[in-house]
Amino acid sequence: MLRTTSSLLAILATAILVTGCASPGPRFTEYHATLAPPAEGMGRIWFYRKSAMFGDALVPRINLDNIKVGKTVPGTYFQLETTPGLHKVSVTTESTKEVVVNVTTNENSYVQFYLVPGVFVGRVVPTVVPEYDALRGIEKLTLVK
Repeated sequence: MLRTTSSLLAILATAILVTGCASPGPRFTEYHATLAPPAEGMGRIWFYRKSAMFGDALVPRINLDNIKVGKTVPGTYFQLETTPGLHKVSVTTESTKEVVVNVTTNENSYVQFYLVPGVFVGRVVPTVVPEYDALRGIEKLTLVK
């Protein structure tokens, strides 16, 4: 019982440090309005993760085609430009979860990360989201750098 309590306290302390250290950036609606279109011949992927009461301490790295591009910080978003075509987005917690996103020239693609229960800890899972749904889910999140 003491070991479980100690583990829960460690997870809570990590969550406080993760959320307390990051200075909040602009909300998506503010940032998106000031952003220029993608560079000629490129597309843009928006990555975001809503905050949840449980599992916010899990902040795995995001890989795009096996290259680290960021982390899944709860309550935040970020974007990057990339070449059109199929790209693999993956995250690893207890297991590796991945999704393929089709990036289109001069268009936005959206990948949301959400938490599902795992054996020892939760698993963060990426999913491609249609623009209409993504804009409703990302609008109040803050930019992470």
